[in-house]
Amino acid sequence: MSSRRLPASVDPYKFADQEKEINATLDLEYLDRFRQELASDKGEIVCSIKGDRVEDTRITMLELSLKGEVELICQGCLEPFPYQIDHEVIIYPVYSEERMEHVPDDGDPVLVDDDGLHLKTVVEDELILSLPAVALYGECEDMDAYESGELPEESIEQAEKDNPFNALKDLKFD
Repeated sequence: MSSRRLPASVDPYKFADQEKEINATLDLEYLDRFRQELASDKGEIVCSIKGDRVEDTRITMLELSLKGEVELICQGCLEPFPYQIDHEVIIYPVYSEERMEHVPDDGDPVLVDDDGLHLKTVVEDELILSLPAVALYGECEDMDAYESGELPEESIEQAEKDNPFNALKDLKFD
């Protein structure tokens, strides 16, 4: 099944039992929350969702693959630049927070409500998580200004001497 949109929701257990697969090419206009993180609406995301069960335990899992190119704003020079998304993750749908602790470590638990698993929300969450925390491109990636370091140590005497409020203590009235 290939489309430009995702189904509103699916029953993840039936989806996995039937080993269904959804392939969609999503316009960025369709992905409202994700689009807010980008420099423009240029680009599209190729999304693949495949239902399956873990062989030994029969736990329901969805294999999610997201690929595409989007435009981000470089946080160094504030210019737009192309960014490649190639994100794969295993989703373990669960109906309660207690069950979240019992999913395998190789994937992410996702809470499912009575309406099923909201695929658009899951896809947007994963797309947002796939973006860098600080988007830097080209020369900005190599700049030393973005590296953290230790602050020079200052003695207490020097800090008191440099304090601009020291002049005010002489103006103190009784």
